Amino acid sequence: MTDAWIGYSALPRPYTGELTLGDAIAYLDADGDGDTDVFMATGQYLSEGDHDSELFLNNGSYTFTFDVGPFAGSTPPATHARKSLVADFDGNGRDDIFVLDHGFDSNPFPGNEPKLILQDNPGSFSWRRLTDQTGFHHGGAAGDFDNDGDIDVFVGGFDPFFYVNDGSGAFNKVDDRWDGSMAKVFSAELIDVDQDGYLDLLVGAHERDGDQTAVYWGNSTGAYTAGDRTPVPQMAQLGAVLDFDAADVDGDGDRDLILNRTRDGDDGGEGGFYTGRITQLVLHDGSRGFTDATGQVDAPGDGSEPWFPWLRTVDLNQDGDLDIVPDNADIGYVWINDGAGIFTRTDWP
Repeated sequence: MTDAWIGYSALPRPYTGELTLGDAIAYLDADGDGDTDVFMATGQYLSEGDHDSELFLNNGSYTFTFDVGPFAGSTPPATHARKSLVADFDGNGRDDIFVLDHGFDSNPFPGNEPKLILQDNPGSFSWRRLTDQTGFHHGGAAGDFDNDGDIDVFVGGFDPFFYVNDGSGAFNKVDDRWDGSMAKVFSAELIDVDQDGYLDLLVGAHERDGDQTAVYWGNSTGAYTAGDRTPVPQMAQLGAVLDFDAADVDGDGDRDLILNRTRDGDDGGEGGFYTGRITQLVLHDGSRGFTDATGQVDAPGDGSEPWFPWLRTVDLNQDGDLDIVPDNADIGYVWINDGAGIFTRTDWP
């Protein structure tokens, strides 16, 4: 699986208020003109208040205009949004957005509710709060895990669960698809890693807490259990998984794993919570077995480099293989693949 990626351009905000959070970014066609626009659920760290989300419309030449017109002037609020999922949730052929927000990031962790944003007509959105599940929603993923033809949602964080879609964008929480074998999930993706036709659930832990980052293998029942999972090799000190991708990076036909990690706690003065970072490469043997191959990544990171939330795999230099790209304008490098899964860190652009 690869992700869309666009070059960075300064986005013209209409105000100068401090918004320190920009993790929950979505790339979608928000006005029906065929190009990629940018939605961002925002926030301010350790702020208890709501902040309006932002929409920037692509003018067709990688310049963007701030425009909340598609929301009739009322954009969904966020406190500490962690991820925005893009999919056609109501089956009308247009991009919709599902925002995961964990709310105030300190005791007593009051949580927040997800927001569902539907593109009812080209360039016209409505949204609603899913008030039945207020919680510390730290991450999640979208995909048809129950194989019924519509897009469902896995909600991570404290007490993870699945939302089942009825096909019209109405979601119901279900308790029989996830066995609760991880108490906390901080990142997630739904990707068919073993290419058997069923979506697998990749879940990232804070490994210091005792949970295991793992792949839960999908099946025809749409249920995910600890008895059918494969742990991903852990990394000492850098135990918080921020993001995943899965793609065949070494040309053997199997989907391998790329993980973005940071610290999940203080390591004897070596660094604090969410400091440092590393890009981990894990090779898949095609039979649900994983081997750490981070040594094949040139300068993958260390405890002193700043962390970033997302990474993508994309054929950046158009040589037929997949490279690793940090999805963050402040990171001025990428990893170029030689086609055999050997990555060289290169300044970019």
